[in-house]
Amino acid sequence: AVSMLWGQHLIRVCLAYFASGFNTAAVDHEADGSTNNGIFQISSRKWCKNLNPSVPNLCHMYCSDLLNPNLKDTVICAMKITQDPKGLGSWEAWRHHCQGRDLTDWVDGCDL
Repeated sequence: AVSMLWGQHLIRVCLAYFASGFNTAAVDHEADGSTNNGIFQISSRKWCKNLNPSVPNLCHMYCSDLLNPNLKDTVICAMKITQDPKGLGSWEAWRHHCQGRDLTDWVDGCDL
C-alpha cells in the first residue's frame, strides 16, 4: 500500500511536471489578464494576488511569491487548493495526465 506521504509526493511530482515542466519561475498569461504561476501553475483568478485587486486571493499571497525556488509558499497554497471542493481537479494537468494513473515511476529511485 502507498502511504499518504508517499502518495502526496507522487501527486506533486506528476502535477509539477505536466503543469510547468518543473519550472518554478513559469508564468502563463491568459487572455483575460490572469496568470498561472510557478511550478504548479496556480491561477491568479482565485488563489493569489496579481494586478487585479478584486480577486479573492485565497492563498493570501502575491502571485510572485509562487515563483520562488523555495517551494514552501507554493506547497502551502497547493495544499489549500486541494482542500477546495474541486480539489486536484482544479488543475487541467492533473485531470489529463495524472489522475487515475500509476504514478510510482515518477519517484523510482528516490529515497522517500
